[in-house]
Amino acid sequence: MGTSIAEVIAENGYKVNLWNHEGDLEPLEQIAKTRENAKYLPGIKLSENIKPERDISAAVAKADLVFFVVPSGFVGGLIKIAAPLLSKSAICVDASKGIDEKSLGLIPDIIKSGLPANLRNKVATISGPAIARDMVMGEFTAMNVASKSPQSILAVKKVMESGHLRLIATSDMIGVEITGSFKNVYAIAMGLCDGLKMPMNTKAALLVVALKEIGALVKKMGGKTETVYDLAGLGDLVGTGLCAISRNRRFGEFLSQGLALDEAAAKVGQVVEGVKASKALYSLNKKYKIKSPFAEMVYKVTCGSVVPKEALNKFLKNLK
Repeated sequence: MGTSIAEVIAENGYKVNLWNHEGDLEPLEQIAKTRENAKYLPGIKLSENIKPERDISAAVAKADLVFFVVPSGFVGGLIKIAAPLLSKSAICVDASKGIDEKSLGLIPDIIKSGLPANLRNKVATISGPAIARDMVMGEFTAMNVASKSPQSILAVKKVMESGHLRLIATSDMIGVEITGSFKNVYAIAMGLCDGLKMPMNTKAALLVVALKEIGALVKKMGGKTETVYDLAGLGDLVGTGLCAISRNRRFGEFLSQGLALDEAAAKVGQVVEGVKASKALYSLNKKYKIKSPFAEMVYKVTCGSVVPKEALNKFLKNLK
């Protein structure tokens, strides 16, 4: 996704520095030599406006916008490194869509906590049904962009929007973050259904249950109910839960086929955000005293404490 966002912005005529948080230089070297990220986005020729950068200080020092597109668990550590290097007017954009597992804080809040005071209110977030390959191939994509700063929203829209990508603005950062974070949990459940050869009837019903559970949490945490049915909510849930190449959906499918947790994760080959998100969602629902049997079932599956087939069938039999 980081490479895809870089390509979208580069195709709009802007210079983009691309840095890899993993310390893995192979993708950066591939892009420099062949203009292709063969490891994570094979077959896509990348713009000359993208500059692979090994040094994070050189990557962010003069940037007007800095996009954080890393697994949510890395954001806290990364912002501590990046914050002292940012320009005095930089806009930080969260594209990680997650919850900090320990503090249960929203990722934009984690970013803000590491920034100097003058940059905190400028933080923005983008979230919605955006499969990286589809987006970079020029297929029409629409997402929400949220910020307390209208100027930040305009800046993000300016560099990202095109004839095939639209950003719909909202001030509801809580709703956008909650929905974007926890759609991965329910996408795992959609994968369980696929692995067990359950029909679309079943998956459609479960998507409704997922929306109700997410909506209850959004409301409790102070977000807007309408965000649940917007691009970051319903749109992203459907896009991720029903997409054949979705990491979280595939993970669920592998689990229901009998693979162990580590085997399923290895077969996916990338970070499966829904695993840690399921634990965070379980904790938040307990904190706010919300009944969420669907999310709790997925949490138990991702902990390995229940057998996927038995757990899902039991849940369906008790569905109210």
